[in-house]
Amino acid sequence: MSSKLPIASSKINPYRLINLLRLVVLGFFFQYRILNPVSDAYGLWMTSVICEIWFAVSWILDQFPNWYPIKQETYLDRLSMRYEKEGKPSELDAIDIFVSTVDPMKEPPLITANTVLSILALDYPVEKVACYVSDDGAAMLTFETLSETSEFAQKWVPFCKKFSIEPRVPQWYFSQKMDYLRNKVHPAFVRERRAMKREYEDFKVRINHLVSIVQKVPKEGWTTQDRTPWPGNNVRDHPGMIQVLLGQDGVCDVEGNELPRLVYVSREKRPGFEHNKKAGAMNSLVRVSAVLSNAPYLLNVDCDHYINNSKALREAMCFMMDPTLGKKVCYVQFPQRFDGIDSNDRHSNRNVVFFDVSNVVV
Repeated sequence: MSSKLPIASSKINPYRLINLLRLVVLGFFFQYRILNPVSDAYGLWMTSVICEIWFAVSWILDQFPNWYPIKQETYLDRLSMRYEKEGKPSELDAIDIFVSTVDPMKEPPLITANTVLSILALDYPVEKVACYVSDDGAAMLTFETLSETSEFAQKWVPFCKKFSIEPRVPQWYFSQKMDYLRNKVHPAFVRERRAMKREYEDFKVRINHLVSIVQKVPKEGWTTQDRTPWPGNNVRDHPGMIQVLLGQDGVCDVEGNELPRLVYVSREKRPGFEHNKKAGAMNSLVRVSAVLSNAPYLLNVDCDHYINNSKALREAMCFMMDPTLGKKVCYVQFPQRFDGIDSNDRHSNRNVVFFDVSNVVV
């Protein structure tokens, strides 16, 4: 499913040289620190030196995998030939994807919606994908946003798959300046893209309208469409809520095709019981997914981190389902990339890393 490719020495040797220079400087630094103790504050000096040695050792350990990096190429066609035979159901393993959010006023609902849309439009068998959204704030705004998202997904997902759109997150796709006609030979593409852009603008209007409504909370609290009180009016004291919005013989897209499963989850909270913040939210998602889909693989995504490669799951499965390597792989990790970074990168968040995909083999 994958193969190792050689890395040119002209690329890796300069990095190794810099690390050697850093190691030499580190040695001189510790020589000075150890040979010049502070007699007036010996305890503080000793504590400081121990901490510095600990950080130095951790840095040295971090350099081991970077000293001999491995470049691997995946073969998606081989994955399909082995596990997706024509006329037979797909044998690719199922994947449960977790998305976490807490406060929709701090984490804009439109961003969460785009993240969910990028997951629902992944190039992976729909019956093998399930998206679970954890609303740890039990906010009715988040629930209504997901309801709107599930309706818009019925149009967005088939559009992406029909024209092989990348990235499959509407906010970024419609805002980036690029030649969107490149490699698009379908005669109806321009017309359908224009119509989809109008649909997305209407979708944004509906989401922003929901945000404006929640600015004024009624005295009696929020109510659902059937006039019953919203269970999450008291954020710290409410029952658990689970709502399946899409998938598994439910609502289909506009072309009649099945959509991936989308589940809203808000765990129970009671006074006097520690909820353990995000760790507790992850625990509840694992328990819910174990009952509904019980996929052998999990993918954790923050609410503001969309998937910019629709074949990402297939790339990961090239390692996890490899007949020889798969049993030795612990996990596959994709690094984060950031949009909207200024040219000077004043906040140092460009996050330039060596890898596009990393995996750990034991």
